[in-house]
Amino acid sequence: MKNYIQYRRDLHQMPETARQEFKTSEYIGKHLEGLDCTVEKVCGTGYTAFFDNGASDTIAFRGDMDALSIQEETGLPFASTNGCMHACGHDAHMAMMLALCDYLNENHSKYKKFNVLVIFQPAEESIGGAKVICESGALTRHNVSKVFGLHVWPKIEKNVIGSRPGPMMAKASEMTLTTHGKSAHCARPDLGIDALSAMADIIAEINAMKRNEIAPGTEYLLHFGKMEAGDAANIVCEKATVLGSVRAFDLDVFDFMARRIREICAEVDKRYGTTTEVHLTEGYPPVNNDPALYEDYKKAMEKAGIPLIEAEKTVIAEDFSEYEVRHPGVFGWLGLGDVPSLHNNKFDFDEEVMQTGINAFIGLLDYFEEK
Repeated sequence: MKNYIQYRRDLHQMPETARQEFKTSEYIGKHLEGLDCTVEKVCGTGYTAFFDNGASDTIAFRGDMDALSIQEETGLPFASTNGCMHACGHDAHMAMMLALCDYLNENHSKYKKFNVLVIFQPAEESIGGAKVICESGALTRHNVSKVFGLHVWPKIEKNVIGSRPGPMMAKASEMTLTTHGKSAHCARPDLGIDALSAMADIIAEINAMKRNEIAPGTEYLLHFGKMEAGDAANIVCEKATVLGSVRAFDLDVFDFMARRIREICAEVDKRYGTTTEVHLTEGYPPVNNDPALYEDYKKAMEKAGIPLIEAEKTVIAEDFSEYEVRHPGVFGWLGLGDVPSLHNNKFDFDEEVMQTGINAFIGLLDYFEEK
């Protein structure tokens, strides 16, 4: 069995959620210890592997480690049985990174112009993994000049990479609005303050803001998905809570929506006498591929014989963006063809596709060495 397939199957059987990747970390750490690189533990359960060629700058590659709290139903002989699942393909990402490390263990000295840093990052599915690694100084210590990542992707033809210059994936923030009023019997509404009516106005006015204040063609998402309110049909509602999502490719658009949400809540509170708490999670920045580096990326894929298409933007978020905020980077999607969607309990794919991802990473190294 090819090494990357064995790695993937081993890791697939030990899925662990964000910040709990203990067995996964042990597996990766044990493998890296046997290689000719400097190994550093980061972000609790993560690792970096530094292949030092004595150069002044470093090229970094990132693979994420965490799984999801999903009961697997693939029927695979190596399926997880612990109630978690690598339903987002992070087992493949780690397997490709380990295979890249194996390649570098034998070949890193052929690269004279740069060093290589391979990042095994925990906690992509929750806020924090990439940001914590960046803030630890792991990349700046090694003078990283560019960073690359791939994510397996069901929506793209098998063995094709999809990417694009500039914005590719959105900044995403989860929104919680909680309006507080005062309970009273509905026969005496003058004794209460109706949080439910206030929340209804907030939702209506935010939707009106979307129609009237955001220019047509602007790429964004502002969505309400869940509401909880009240205790009984004949009681003035004391508390109403709504959950939603705010996403945009442009930070100015995101900031405008966040500001207007707060302003609308304050205006409605003034009208009703309610108090509304607005909470927007920090979220990830947009994935924004460096245009100049993307041109190099295109040439590297062409030279490596790997088809590259310009992918459509998506409002899905990815914390690879944290690296791109600090370093020029390019993120791509590795096509899996017609397979179940990500985060599906039947998600699986042709394992040979991982070879294309490994070839893409090696192709980038070869390109920048020859450039």
